[in-house]
Amino acid sequence: MKGKSHFLNSAIFLILTSLLLVPALGQAKEDSWSEKHKMRRATLVKELKLSPEKAKDFNAVEEKYAKDRQELVTRLKKSQAELQTALAAATPDEAKIKDLVAAIRADQEKMAKSFMSQKDEDLALMTPVQQGRYLMLLHKKMK
Repeated sequence: MKGKSHFLNSAIFLILTSLLLVPALGQAKEDSWSEKHKMRRATLVKELKLSPEKAKDFNAVEEKYAKDRQELVTRLKKSQAELQTALAAATPDEAKIKDLVAAIRADQEKMAKSFMSQKDEDLALMTPVQQGRYLMLLHKKMK
């Protein structure tokens, strides 16, 4: 079980890192990504047949974690830009680079934990059948 958790955290980390490194997914695309994400959540609500009360709670969980993740993304982008600048220096400051690497790793870990915590809260709102469907839908979307 721990191996699967490690794999999921690694997969989430890789996905998030690649998203942060792709310039095409900058602020100009943020609104369309947000809209697609809301539509995907609405589709999940419909496919899981969540009651209106559960759907409201389900979406509230998303909003709660989205705010935290947006702050993390902002910090990660700033730290990565600083790291890139530090690495490009004629004589890189190893202490600064070490601190930046530690900050980036900490924020990446917080990001992965955020997704796992959200999934735990989402699952807590559902019946066992809905939980199974939810996990299968998430698995299908990752393929």
